[in-house]
Amino acid sequence: YGMHVASAAYCPVTALQGAKKGQGNRLPYFINYFFDTYLLINEDTPVGSSVTQLLARDLDNDPLVFGVVGEEASRFFAVESVTGVVWLRQPLDREVTQLCLGFSPSGCVIKGTVNIQVGDVNDNAPQFHNQPYSVRIPENTPVGTPIFIVNATDPDQGAGGSVLYSFQPPSSFFAIDSGRGIVTVIRELDYEVTQAYQLQVNATDQDKNKPLSTLANLAITITDVQDMDPIFINLPYSTNIYENSPPGTTVRMITAIDQDKGRPRGIGYTIVSGNTNSIFALDYISGALTLNGPLDRENPFYSSGFILTVKGTELNDDRTPSNATVTTTFNILVIDVNDNAPEFNSSEYSVAIPELAQVGFALPLFIQVQDKDEGPNSVFEVYLVGNNSNHFIISPTSIQGKADIRVRVAVPLDFETIPRYEFSLFANESIPEHVGFARVKINLINENDNRPVFSKALYNVSLPENATVGTTVLQVHATDNDVGSYGKVSYFFSDDPDRFSLDKDTGVILLMARLDFETMQRYTLTVIARDGGGEETAGRIRINVLDVNDNVPTFQKEAYLGALRENEPSVTQVVRLRASDEDSPPNNQITYSIVQASAFREYFDITVSEGYGVISVNHPLDYEQVANGVIYLTVMAKDAGNPPLNSTVPVTIEVFDENDNPPTFSKPSYVIAIMEDIMAGATVLFLNATDLDRSREYGQESIIYSLEGSSHFRINARSGEITTTSLLDREAKSEYILIVRAVDGGVGHHQKTGIAMVNITLLDINDNYPTWKDAPYFINLVEMTPPNSDVTTVVAVDPDLGENGTVVYSIRPPNKFYSLNSTSGKIRTSGVQLDRENPNPQEAELMRRIVVSVTDCGRPPLRATSSATVFVNLLDLNDNDPTFQNLPFVAEISEGLPAGTSVFQVLAIDLDEGPNGWVTYRMQVGMPRMDFLINSTSGLIISTAVLDREKIAEYYLRVVASDAGTPSKSSTSTLTVKVLDVNDESPTFFPAIYNVSLPEDVARDFKVVRLNCTDADVGLNAELSYFITGGNQDGKFSVGFRDGVVRTVVSLDRETVASYALILEAIDNGPTGNRRTGTATVYVTVLDVNDNRPIFLQSSYEASVPEDIPAASSIVQVKATDADEGVNGRVWYRIVKGNEHNNFRINPSSGLVMRGVRPLDREQNSSHVLEVEAYNTEHGPMRSSVRVIVYVEDVNDEVPVFTQRQYNRLGLRETAGIGTSVAVVRATDRDTGNGGLVSYQILSGAEGKFEIDESTGLITTIDYLDYETKTSYLMNVSATDQAPPNNQGFCSVYVSLLNELDEAVQFSNSSYEAVIMENIPLGSEVLRVQARSIDNLNQITYKFDPNTNAQALSLFKINGITVSGRAAPFSPATPVAEGSHK
Repeated sequence: YGMHVASAAYCPVTALQGAKKGQGNRLPYFINYFFDTYLLINEDTPVGSSVTQLLARDLDNDPLVFGVVGEEASRFFAVESVTGVVWLRQPLDREVTQLCLGFSPSGCVIKGTVNIQVGDVNDNAPQFHNQPYSVRIPENTPVGTPIFIVNATDPDQGAGGSVLYSFQPPSSFFAIDSGRGIVTVIRELDYEVTQAYQLQVNATDQDKNKPLSTLANLAITITDVQDMDPIFINLPYSTNIYENSPPGTTVRMITAIDQDKGRPRGIGYTIVSGNTNSIFALDYISGALTLNGPLDRENPFYSSGFILTVKGTELNDDRTPSNATVTTTFNILVIDVNDNAPEFNSSEYSVAIPELAQVGFALPLFIQVQDKDEGPNSVFEVYLVGNNSNHFIISPTSIQGKADIRVRVAVPLDFETIPRYEFSLFANESIPEHVGFARVKINLINENDNRPVFSKALYNVSLPENATVGTTVLQVHATDNDVGSYGKVSYFFSDDPDRFSLDKDTGVILLMARLDFETMQRYTLTVIARDGGGEETAGRIRINVLDVNDNVPTFQKEAYLGALRENEPSVTQVVRLRASDEDSPPNNQITYSIVQASAFREYFDITVSEGYGVISVNHPLDYEQVANGVIYLTVMAKDAGNPPLNSTVPVTIEVFDENDNPPTFSKPSYVIAIMEDIMAGATVLFLNATDLDRSREYGQESIIYSLEGSSHFRINARSGEITTTSLLDREAKSEYILIVRAVDGGVGHHQKTGIAMVNITLLDINDNYPTWKDAPYFINLVEMTPPNSDVTTVVAVDPDLGENGTVVYSIRPPNKFYSLNSTSGKIRTSGVQLDRENPNPQEAELMRRIVVSVTDCGRPPLRATSSATVFVNLLDLNDNDPTFQNLPFVAEISEGLPAGTSVFQVLAIDLDEGPNGWVTYRMQVGMPRMDFLINSTSGLIISTAVLDREKIAEYYLRVVASDAGTPSKSSTSTLTVKVLDVNDESPTFFPAIYNVSLPEDVARDFKVVRLNCTDADVGLNAELSYFITGGNQDGKFSVGFRDGVVRTVVSLDRETVASYALILEAIDNGPTGNRRTGTATVYVTVLDVNDNRPIFLQSSYEASVPEDIPAASSIVQVKATDADEGVNGRVWYRIVKGNEHNNFRINPSSGLVMRGVRPLDREQNSSHVLEVEAYNTEHGPMRSSVRVIVYVEDVNDEVPVFTQRQYNRLGLRETAGIGTSVAVVRATDRDTGNGGLVSYQILSGAEGKFEIDESTGLITTIDYLDYETKTSYLMNVSATDQAPPNNQGFCSVYVSLLNELDEAVQFSNSSYEAVIMENIPLGSEVLRVQARSIDNLNQITYKFDPNTNAQALSLFKINGITVSGRAAPFSPATPVAEGSHK
């Protein structure tokens, strides 16, 4: 674009008048061509360069002086006043620079306007718009699809403003249209391989000589597309489950993942097949396979386990299933748990047997017991529990699976001792809670032969008279040893009492009517106990009635009221009250007390006088301290009973107010200030007096206010508001003193008054303007007067007071040449040079004219109506040094240019005339002088050597301009020459190799390393861009385009990639085609973090070991692996559950499970379920566990143990037949299999009379017994298990026989003969026979055999005891001897 610069040629008026002396002066004119067209100046023209020379003619041949008109144009151009040479003062920028025209308002000047066209130079690099650039595209974007448009513009013209695009470095997946900036896909993308791309877009203009370029980042994020099926993880899923697992138990977590990593879809899980009876539930979302119902291994559907097929389906966003699925099949084995207790075929067995049932008699009961578990879980013991359970025996006692139980009589039974038996039949496993139970009831029969008997001969009880109806008085109890209906006792009163009832079944006596001690103090009753057979017994009962305190004191009134005035002295009585009690002494003796008071409890006393409770006050009361003037008391009357009874009554005492408090103001005096312009009727102050009296008559509401002291104020009699009655004037009166009175509602001398003083001060307002004295002011002042010299003093006055009357001076408009004391009005020189020759007309005016204004300090401030002017007449001196017009300045020159290149043209002027204004140039002696030279006349500086910015980037040239005056005046200034950079240095990394170690769990965008790269060039040539050109195949790292900071893009995973060798490249921003690069290598070692749990190689472990396995023997080895390395990957093992008794231990490093310090015992626990944990650290979260099942196999290590060391069978009848049951011995062996089977054997003492059943232990007779031969037997019995080493247990069995009449009577001789004399006297002993029996306890009697002939029987008789035969008529006789039972 063009800009207009106004140039002017002008001639001084004085020269014109001196040359023409009265003739008319003709104006000069310009003759340059560009005044009619335009002047072209390239925007890269060096500062200080000559751009043209103004040419003008004056027909009068007067000397011409050239200059630039306009402040804006003067900043860019300067004109040598004599020669008209125009040179550039500061750089031009076609794209930025705009100049405004300006003209001088006075002087004899001819003006010309030059249209300057700034020629374009390619000095702008393309600029990208709307950064940063980023785009998200799906991974299935087709090749050739446009995905983004970048936009860069260059403000230069022509080829320098035309932009082409490219990727730097090129991308194998994307291309960019060089002209339109459209980015397209050129190769198929895969999110699973690369999730993001960082591209560098290069925008370059098309300038042929010096093309410029700019880089921009384009971030392309690849979004995942669902193109892969899911997969199951943590396979296989085969597992075991115990049959007693409750519904809801998690069997296994089924986990599938979407292989599409960007936006993985959720997985829905379903069971395809194998889910018999829907016993399992698979959570559709979480994949938790849980038990859906009770699982019983004994169910034939479940005993063989399950083969499940499950399917994982990826879910759409609306949770509907997609077509992406995966299936897997696995086994679930149901492990038997000892969850079935032995069960009897009935819960109760009943039988009736005769009391004479023989020992060994089998009861007619069908008892069957079964455990549905398998193997060792179905082994149990059966035994009989209860009082006298030793009277019966059962067999078998050790059972596996199922068996029939026989119950036999073990001892003779007796109804009179035990009429019935009730036993508990238990089937016990090793698990305490697994018990089968049945009840066995055995009844015997008897007769009714007992009478009821009371527990006491006399029942004596005491009962209070206030006992409630229905109270249990006592329970009588009589017992009858009979059983059944004969033993049931019923109770009856002999007479029917009206106040008591008797339960005929329980014997409980209840109170049926209230008692009264005063009416009846004692009751005597007779109770009859009658059994089921009609037998009766009488008992006596004595009931004593106790007196109680059962009447409450009662007040004569429901409430009492009293009154008194405040401040009254103590009075004898306020209230009299009375209560009565119907009880008799001491229960009717009443005392009174005050139990509650709303206030001033300690002020009241209560005494008893003549049976009344008298309330009096002991201290004067203050009405103002009593809420609402009323005090509420609660009085209690209490009798002397035990426990005492009481009642309360409310008492209200009203207190009347006295006028004993005057009104009181909050302060004795009030001081207030108000503005003098306050309106009439405005509020000045609110006064408030308080009266401590609380009644409406004398208190706060009765106060009346009045005011004295000035008619300008009044007070509201009720509210205390003081207001003005008219306008106020501070100048008339500035202060008022008022007296305010407040009186209460008292009458006459009882009225109380309060007084307060009010001091009111009027505040001034600013209502006067400042005025000047002695204005205007005229003074003379020599130019170049030193700083802080007095010039004059201005004075203004303001009649107001204080701040309103204080004036402040200021120079308006501001004048940099002078300073003014704002308080005193004194004007001094400011230090800015007073130069009469100052060419600036505005400054010349300021030096000669000072305008002062004044304001007061009021709020708001008032300003004087006019300003005061000080006119200054400046007196001249010879005081001008040469003045540099374009120094100091910073000139620029590119490095590498040849010697003799123009650098800058210095220009200085001297406002003095003649020789004093002629200027010459030189440079002060110094090191830079060898590289530059200045022309003393023109001021043109050229180089004398080839410059190198990297050696010296900047020169400071001291230039001296001197005039030709005497003495000569000179000025010195500095030209700074900046050597512009050329891209001749390459980026250099230091160091060139970086070694970095990172933990793998570093966060995204973690700063890995900051690269240190420098370029000795400057500007764009040293502006570095960083790229990762190698070693970043998985896109885990990025580098800051400008800051060189290498960061992580996504999380690292050492287990995937353990190290990286990143190749970093730094490219400077030099001109296209001349850019330089440097490289560095960053070695990144990914440090392991403990982020992987140890994983067991099996889902569970099982092992079987004999129970006698030695300590420290190996059982099973578990193995877990950890993907981490080093310490993090080291796996330790420990048993966390199931080893409460230290039966096991585990090698913490190898995972070998061994037997612990405590031996195994199958009989206590046949299997152990251990939970083994693999972990990295003691308390860290990286841990997993596995179930280890150790089955303990039986070893025959238990000895059979008899239930008794000696079994006794007393009183076995000697006449017992062969096969009679004698006793049952029982031994148990806790081993299983043959080791738990017991075989019985009689080792000694049987003497051929007894044998034992080797399986049941039942001892029976195998031969007839004979008490007379042997009265007792002591046998040694062994119990031997059936597995090596065939352990044995021993016991003894003692059997005693009961003697019976089982032996024949034998005569001592087979025949007896006697010779007698005839005629012997009657009664004479003929002979004596004798018989005997082996049962020597039996008594023998004698008699004749009935077959004896009748004649003999008539002649002889036999004494049945003495065994003597006496004479009768002789006949052969045959005596018979037999037992006494005949």
